[in-house]
Amino acid sequence: MSFAEIFEDVKKSFHGIWQTKERGNSLEIITPYATTNNRFISIFLTKQGNEFIISDGGWIKSGVYDVVPGEDSCFLKVFYHYQNSFNIKEIESKEGVTYFYLKALNIIDIPSRIFDLSLFIQNIVSVSEIDFESKIEKETRELFVSKANDYLKSFINTEKIKFNKHLDPNRKEIKFNAIFYKTQNELTLVNYVTGSSLSYFSNSIFKANTLYEMADETIYKDYIHDKITVVDTNAPGYVPQKMTHYLSHLENHTGSKMVKWNQREKLKVLLE
Repeated sequence: MSFAEIFEDVKKSFHGIWQTKERGNSLEIITPYATTNNRFISIFLTKQGNEFIISDGGWIKSGVYDVVPGEDSCFLKVFYHYQNSFNIKEIESKEGVTYFYLKALNIIDIPSRIFDLSLFIQNIVSVSEIDFESKIEKETRELFVSKANDYLKSFINTEKIKFNKHLDPNRKEIKFNAIFYKTQNELTLVNYVTGSSLSYFSNSIFKANTLYEMADETIYKDYIHDKITVVDTNAPGYVPQKMTHYLSHLENHTGSKMVKWNQREKLKVLLE
């Protein structure tokens, strides 16, 4: 096979990966571009007046890609670099959803706009995977973990609870803040959610969601009696009006029971 034939095969394969979905007045274009956390990027195309609008659909800051862009100064330097390089515009809706977008007056310009926005999303989401954790965030998390652990120890027999524990010894990535052993065959998974900023707090929620999902895929899934998420209501990043939908999704999607830290006495009932 010649190089020209190999190229044609690559082009044909790449072309076959693109998909589309009709979404009301918009067209979702599912691209072949993926983030480092293995999420394919979607671009949304719509028309307003004489202009074509190419946007992220509000997905970047809504956590659809399983991460939320941070507020760390190092991250923001990277963010603004890509935003300025691709000339990406930003707007917030009345509902508080942030959209990143580009405009095109001519149909011929749409492919290049889709390419630019795809690269922007790919880079921003991938960079959001990097831990730019600040000293304040580390201290916030460690302080809450210490307080929550001490509270659980105050009323639970130490033989019945293990902290910072792997559910499956063969899956080191599935680790919970605590695992309560009601009996040998009944486990309760406990996750703490906290953060020194809104983005850190949101990512803590997403991490809890992922851990619960992964736990349900292990050989121990039939032993999971309950799931409890302890929410740090004293954390600087706890902004109820900004994260109610994230917490509701976690509760409804995983079956986890939410316990706010300022109502922590409920834990005594749940962990009897």
